[in-house]
Amino acid sequence: MITQAIEKTQFVSSEFYQMVKDETLDSVVISSQTLAGSRILMSTYRQVVFSDCVFYACDFDNIRFENCIFENCSFEFSHFKKCHFKNCSFSDCNWVASTSVKSIYEDCELYPSQDHVLIRGQNEILYSNSQDHTTDIYIQLAAA
Repeated sequence: MITQAIEKTQFVSSEFYQMVKDETLDSVVISSQTLAGSRILMSTYRQVVFSDCVFYACDFDNIRFENCIFENCSFEFSHFKKCHFKNCSFSDCNWVASTSVKSIYEDCELYPSQDHVLIRGQNEILYSNSQDHTTDIYIQLAAA
């Protein structure tokens, strides 16, 4: 199992045809990354900000996203299967020919552009009375 405990770091890169398995990232900013044709399996991302990223033809399988922010990201021909998004935000993201199957979106900020992805595929959208903590991520990262 590969585990990374990286705090308050920014990644800028392009990665093609990667196999990522059992990865854990906490409190990082990933900016302007292009990930193409990659497969990401059984990984966990906590308080990760994905900014201006392109996910082209990627397969995400059994991934857990907690308190993550996706801003200005492009999901093109990408597929999410059995993923769990908890308290995540998708701001100004572009979805092109992407799917989500058997995934859970718990207390997430979902936008109309994502509706066509979530309508099919036995996805669950859950809302509780819990407080939104995505703004706290920006405050914590800005204070660093």
